[in-house]
Amino acid sequence: MAMATPSEERRNLLLLVVLGLIWGSAYPVIRFGIVAGATPIAFAAVRYAFSAAAIAALAAATRVPRPSARSLGLSAVLGIPIVGLYGLLLYVGEGSTSGGLSSILIAVAPLLTVLFALPILPGESLSRRALLGLAIGFVGVFILVFPPAGIVLATSVWGPIAVVGAAASFAFGSVVLRAKRPEGETLWGVSVQFGVATLLLFALLPLLEPNSAFPFSRDVLGSLAYLVVFPSLIGYAMYFALHHRVGPGRANVVAYVNPVAALAVGTLLLGEPFNWWELAGFGLIVVGLTLVTGIGRRRSG
Repeated sequence: MAMATPSEERRNLLLLVVLGLIWGSAYPVIRFGIVAGATPIAFAAVRYAFSAAAIAALAAATRVPRPSARSLGLSAVLGIPIVGLYGLLLYVGEGSTSGGLSSILIAVAPLLTVLFALPILPGESLSRRALLGLAIGFVGVFILVFPPAGIVLATSVWGPIAVVGAAASFAFGSVVLRAKRPEGETLWGVSVQFGVATLLLFALLPLLEPNSAFPFSRDVLGSLAYLVVFPSLIGYAMYFALHHRVGPGRANVVAYVNPVAALAVGTLLLGEPFNWWELAGFGLIVVGLTLVTGIGRRRSG
């Protein structure tokens, strides 16, 4: 791959920041739709159904080559942890957790990815700097899930725990994807992942959410439209336009920007409560991410 010019590097970095803003804004919008009356699992299922169709239409319109049946089969299997269980835990968690706090907790996914990669990917190891980064990052998660007395960040401790579970599910699926398909996913594969997630969530509705609701109100439909058009359709279009041009180090910019966007949109536009303790936890996670995904990680051999 040819080296990018300085102007191309700046443009790619700017696009990554924009992508982080778009994906980060999804968390408070999810919370907004739930507060407006959509039950979490039903909301996730409907959003994923429309997203699967929209991303498939994008793949067809841009003439992305269709993968083999075996490749799509792998996408279908990995759609369960990467999108299905991730969405289930995230949306259920946001039933009692703000979008801003959820985005900060999801930012731990790169740290969990490193842990899952150790036993799954060959040649993976951690330096002392990376181990320190993991410890600092997980302390940040701990103080957000279990804040000290007098600080209330969520209406139930199970909300933040579920969101961390969502990050773990996504991280595990991503590592398995790297092991089975090092070249990465395609738009067709992402569409299949969203489709499988839709089927999973609708199948779980009678068991986990028997009194599910999806009111056709302005706020709920507006949230749905935003999530499908921006984080799903435009977000993945930008991601696939960039992923061949930037390395994993640059792509980590998105993990830093997501919470900033979520806190800004949630607090300034959607009226979410904000506690300065969230910034303390976020700061520790940022330090951990910097140590682990920066120069802290190495390959043996």
